[in-house]
Amino acid sequence: MWRRLADRGHVSWGKVFTVFANVSARRWASISGGVVGSLVVLLVIALSVLWFVQRDRVLPNTEVAGIEVGGMTEPELRATLEPEVDGRETDPVTFEFQDETYSLTARDVDYSIDLDATVEATLRRGREGLPGDIATRIRSLRRGASYEFVRDADPGELEAWVDDLADDLDQDEQRGDVLIDEETLEVTVEPSQGLIIIDRTETIGLAHDRLLSSGEHVVDLPAETTPQPIADGELEVVAEQTEAALADDLVLTADDADLTLTPDDVYQLLEIVETEGGATGTTLQLEVPEDNVEDELAEIAGERFDEPPVDASYSASRTPPATFDAQGNATYQPVEANVEVEPGRDGRRFDVERASEQLTELFRDGAREAEIDLATVDADLTEEQAEELRPTHAIGTFTTYYTAGQSRNQNIQRLADVIDGTLALPGEQFSINEVSGPRSCDKGYVPAGTIVQGELTDTCGGGTSQFGTTTFNAAFFAGVQLDDWRAHSWYISRYPMGREATLNYPVLDVKFTNDTDGAVLVKTAHTASSVTVTLYGQPRANAVSATHSSPSNYRDFETENRRSSDLTPGQENVLQSGGRGFDVSVTRTVALIDGGEETRTIDTRYVPQTRIVERGPEPQPDGVDEDGDADDDDEEEEEEEEEDADDD
Repeated sequence: MWRRLADRGHVSWGKVFTVFANVSARRWASISGGVVGSLVVLLVIALSVLWFVQRDRVLPNTEVAGIEVGGMTEPELRATLEPEVDGRETDPVTFEFQDETYSLTARDVDYSIDLDATVEATLRRGREGLPGDIATRIRSLRRGASYEFVRDADPGELEAWVDDLADDLDQDEQRGDVLIDEETLEVTVEPSQGLIIIDRTETIGLAHDRLLSSGEHVVDLPAETTPQPIADGELEVVAEQTEAALADDLVLTADDADLTLTPDDVYQLLEIVETEGGATGTTLQLEVPEDNVEDELAEIAGERFDEPPVDASYSASRTPPATFDAQGNATYQPVEANVEVEPGRDGRRFDVERASEQLTELFRDGAREAEIDLATVDADLTEEQAEELRPTHAIGTFTTYYTAGQSRNQNIQRLADVIDGTLALPGEQFSINEVSGPRSCDKGYVPAGTIVQGELTDTCGGGTSQFGTTTFNAAFFAGVQLDDWRAHSWYISRYPMGREATLNYPVLDVKFTNDTDGAVLVKTAHTASSVTVTLYGQPRANAVSATHSSPSNYRDFETENRRSSDLTPGQENVLQSGGRGFDVSVTRTVALIDGGEETRTIDTRYVPQTRIVERGPEPQPDGVDEDGDADDDDEEEEEEEEEDADDD
């Protein structure tokens, strides 16, 4: 119609639309008003029905702790939740620690679920007030809502439970030890334990998070720990070893010697020592330290077991194969001799280090008897060495003579016996004084003549200078190195002029060094009227000669007169014959085996021997009695005694 009107030109399209719009608006307003009213009525009816249906029930699509409870009434909701509440309040939380478990439930620490509050919170959904409730109820038809149980907890009870547990488990580190009672020797074990510190804060947190949650929970108990320093098994082993060591005596033997250690002795030796290297990195061991052996055992064990070594030695005749006693120019050549090797033996010595190791093992094994492990002490001269150094010749010998029956002879013979068999190895020095020591009367020497202050005086051991002279000459003709000697103050005719020596301990000595390739054996012999010294060795010379000069530079002696009341006036007694002093030299020529030659000149200056005459008192003038004084009486001055003296 509108199109036709427009086409006819009766009206314009604009007018047509205006007319249409006016007509449509009136009609639509009438229609829409009716529809809206109908919808509102329907909505009110629907909401009323929904409200009525949900008036005392949980909205649909509602969960409590994962349990679908939509549409339930309050009694139904309670009945559904009560078993879950009961389970959660009784389900344990278990802490595991070192193979032990420690459990608690919520009810143990006053943790609980407030069921009333939980039910109330659940039923409150969609009942908070208009208009929000309408939207919530409509959304509940398509969208869900989840609620958790309302918890009621007192943290103080949980903290107290954790504190009690930690107090029971916390411990300081203990090293562990094996102890011995000094009085009873009873052995006890002090346990070993590692450090334990429970982390209380973390434990409380773990328990709090898991209590009232569904199901049982097993967790590791948080703690700081260290390993047990010493394993229980190692402590037990050491304790058993210690008890066995202290149970009875330990007998140590060596050949025919033995030493018994009682339990009290063992106690003084034992120590329980902590060392590295056990199953836990540290262990205890029963030991016998070297210091304990040194302090408690070394002295008595040394006395019981020690034996000094015996050097190989030589046997040879005290009488030489040839006699030599030349006073003047002379030549000596070595003489073959039979010298046998006498085997020696090694010694033994208690060794602290060895004993420490051996006793440690013996005590650990509970031994009751064992052969002690001693150190071998080598002889200074073994049989093999002795054979290599064995003397083959009498390389030097000399004999001097004395009048039989004199007291001085006893001293000479005593010293000869002491020196007999002395051995000087290559490079060693021989010394009469070193071998004999002081020649005192308590060693078998007797008083005899000694030159003191130029006068013969009896002293203990006097006369041994003759042995010194004999030894010096044996060494002189052996061609060995002469080190120390001194001639007498004045010449004594029984000795070779310029080729003699005196002795006086410790100042005056006769020393020589063995500069041969073999051992030098000193052998002595004596008779009622002579003494002989022989050096056996490997010769370094084909011959040794002595060439004497003629005495020269003579010096007259003086005469000393002494008064003696033992003599009558005019009577005299010669105490000491006088003798002139003089100089003399002796040259030693050593013809060496290798073709060389050594010479040495010895110059000797003898002082005059004072003539000492003892005279009776001078006749007294008439009128003077025996006790009277005279102006010309002689007064003798005392002379200071010199430190050294010559044994005649």
